[in-house]
Amino acid sequence: MVKLFTRVLAYNWRHYAAAVLVFIAFWQGFSAFSAVRVADDKLLTAMRQNAAYFEKAFLEGDVFETQRIMWRIKNENVKRITFHPVQFDGSRWIFKEAIVGNLYDRPRAQIIHEVPFVSNGAELGQLEYVIDLVDVNAAVFGQNYVLFITVVFFFLGLLILSNMGAIQTLAAIERSVNEINSITDSGKSDIIRESIKKNIARLPAGIIGTPFAQMTERMSGALEQAARLESELAVSKAMSDLAAQVAHDIRSPLAALGAAAKGLEMPADQRTLIDGSIGRMQGIADDLLQRYRAPGAAAKPKMETCALAGLIEQVLAEKRIQHKDKAGVKIDFSAGTDGFKAAVDPKELQRIISNLVNNSVEAFAGPGAVRVGLAATDGKVLIEIKDDGKGIPPEILAKLGQKGETHGKAGGTGLGLYHARTSVEAWGGSLKIESEPGKGTAVTLTLPAAAKPAAGLRAVLLDDDALVHMNWRMAAKAAGAELKSFKTPQEFAEAAGTLPRDIPLYIDSELGNDIKGEDIAVDLHEKGFTDITMATGHSPEKFSGLPWLKVAGKEPPWS
Repeated sequence: MVKLFTRVLAYNWRHYAAAVLVFIAFWQGFSAFSAVRVADDKLLTAMRQNAAYFEKAFLEGDVFETQRIMWRIKNENVKRITFHPVQFDGSRWIFKEAIVGNLYDRPRAQIIHEVPFVSNGAELGQLEYVIDLVDVNAAVFGQNYVLFITVVFFFLGLLILSNMGAIQTLAAIERSVNEINSITDSGKSDIIRESIKKNIARLPAGIIGTPFAQMTERMSGALEQAARLESELAVSKAMSDLAAQVAHDIRSPLAALGAAAKGLEMPADQRTLIDGSIGRMQGIADDLLQRYRAPGAAAKPKMETCALAGLIEQVLAEKRIQHKDKAGVKIDFSAGTDGFKAAVDPKELQRIISNLVNNSVEAFAGPGAVRVGLAATDGKVLIEIKDDGKGIPPEILAKLGQKGETHGKAGGTGLGLYHARTSVEAWGGSLKIESEPGKGTAVTLTLPAAAKPAAGLRAVLLDDDALVHMNWRMAAKAAGAELKSFKTPQEFAEAAGTLPRDIPLYIDSELGNDIKGEDIAVDLHEKGFTDITMATGHSPEKFSGLPWLKVAGKEPPWS
């Protein structure tokens, strides 16, 4: 406690000193003011008492008697009195003025008053008196120094007592900090929050519930969350290492299995199932290794503008073969007729469809149907996987899609739906789950639809890739279309003035030398060109700020 009190004094001595100085200034100021008022009152009283004697001496011209009376009028707090007479008939007074007291004048800290000296209704002159504040303060202190020192110490005691609450609070905080440091050093970070709660309860009653205590409570929550995240990070690192090892070790057996399967005679549907399954497992293993070797790159999805019906049908064909031995299980696909396209990672999309169809089939207690539909509305592509299984209770439905949440599967991890949701959101879409117990479940993937390329027989291409130019020229020749192609922005700029404003323009986003195709597209749009498409591998979200700009893949519009 003594050490703590010493630190408090060390932190606050300036405030204590300022408070004492303010108190001293107030004390002295008030004392001086009182002394001046008393001096004024005593002087005016003495003037009234001696007015008759002063009048007689003045009329007789007796300057010595006049000065003796002025000494009687003067009191201890008046430094000097000067009498300035009024000249009138019948007076024998021949002096300009009469002075008694200390003649020394300070340049400042003096108060000068003038009052008329009146006797029997007649003004004899002006009485000027001087009060020296320095002398008054010295006299006040000399008379009351014992009382003054006592009051100062009493005031200091009050200051110290008023800080006892702060001292107790600091003591509680110090105990809490020391305990938390000990817990941290021992590695038991999971009990930090309980320690802080216990120490908050020890705070003075007036502190509990204040913003300080609330801030400390929030800090304890943050520390607990940090400890939990640290633990989860360690577990995640261990799982990542294990997954990478498994992915590395499984590649050789998969390659051997694929090679062995090629030499076997089997029905075509079984070969399709084996080849597709091996390819998907190899893709998963490669993806796991890539994520392990370059964690930062894992957050960037590999986007391609793909025809969705073909990707989905390939997975469903494998699923029909996989589940053909389950009596009464049907897997149907309605692809529509519009050739729906979207920017997705094809392997990831097929993995998602595979997991969702498996989830539906596993929900059947007996026969059942899985219906996969493909549709479009308002610039969005909808992929719906719907089953007539047992459904999901509402209290569980609200949690599905979060990491670790699963339903109805022994040993389920919840990673399938979590992976589906995060992947679809990375593509700019969303995942929605609807279910009713006893009636089945529907999972809808909503994706931004890829813009349909212009299908006219004229087009202009700006791309720095020679292979892209060759592909487009071959497609244009086969379709009988007219194609003007440019490899550099300079070549394109020279010809732009001769082009019709409604001709379809296809521009690559990356044109080399840090030149962005979207910047050229903005300039062309301002010049009046109305049909501009970014022919790129980037997702449409990258160009969401340009609503008039279409986005397509690298394939020619006539393919």
